[in-house]
Amino acid sequence: MVALLGCADELSIPTPRVDDHAVWLWTGDTANAPACPGHRLDFWEGWADEAAMEECGVCTCEPALCTLPSSVTAHRSPRCGDHGTQIAFDDQDADEDHAGVCLKAVPPVSSEVFASVTFEPPTLAAKCVPSRQFDPPPLFGSFAKACPMGVGIHPVNGWRACISPEDDGLCRTGFDIRLEFKERIVDARKCTPCSCEAPAGGSCEAELLVYAETSCTTEIIGGGFGVDQNDRRCTDLDPLPIAAMRAVLTHQEPGTCVPTSLVSQVSGDIVSGEPRVFCCSSNFN
Repeated sequence: MVALLGCADELSIPTPRVDDHAVWLWTGDTANAPACPGHRLDFWEGWADEAAMEECGVCTCEPALCTLPSSVTAHRSPRCGDHGTQIAFDDQDADEDHAGVCLKAVPPVSSEVFASVTFEPPTLAAKCVPSRQFDPPPLFGSFAKACPMGVGIHPVNGWRACISPEDDGLCRTGFDIRLEFKERIVDARKCTPCSCEAPAGGSCEAELLVYAETSCTTEIIGGGFGVDQNDRRCTDLDPLPIAAMRAVLTHQEPGTCVPTSLVSQVSGDIVSGEPRVFCCSSNFN
């Protein structure tokens, strides 16, 4: 016989059957059960009447923002009369839209000079991103955690002393609170991802300037232009190298997007194992 220590020393627990040892049992309406008494790690978890909402949340989309160009096409002939050479500018040290930051040419442009330049337009983002993705909603139901009893371990309030039912499935006197739970195997639910349709509307305008030094101190005469998102502008330059560029948005009206699906739905299953019956005493709460 294994004696239970506590406020009812006269009760005893018979020798467990089929490896089902006497346990401390916690029950509650949340899946976040407390740690086992004595911090035992060999515990059993179960649930009953488990259910959850079928929707994860309402999908929304971020606006489609304007993006500044990070290159120009430089030409040796006036009025952009040749195929030209693309000059890219390093934006790794800039912020998200590198507004007003001095961008150096990468790789550095040699000493050759150019007579004209084609400015690329600012662009509206080709797609919108969802405002957020969702985690599955919390489960509702009754939850249980069974922990082995240990010598000298006295749990705090909220735990019951429980044993297995008799062979006929009934609970003996003194342990007549019958609780049944299914083993908690896995919560395999996921949320369907939110996605967005193509942007609608929106407009962008920018001012672009090119410089003869990487410090952006000497603006090239003719090397500045206002460009909108539907324009590629050609302008003649003073014959100087192109070493750097500044770009600033002068107007931004973001595009709008609607979600492909209005609601993120729950997919996947809640997997349960075999049921387990506990016969518990009300004298050890």
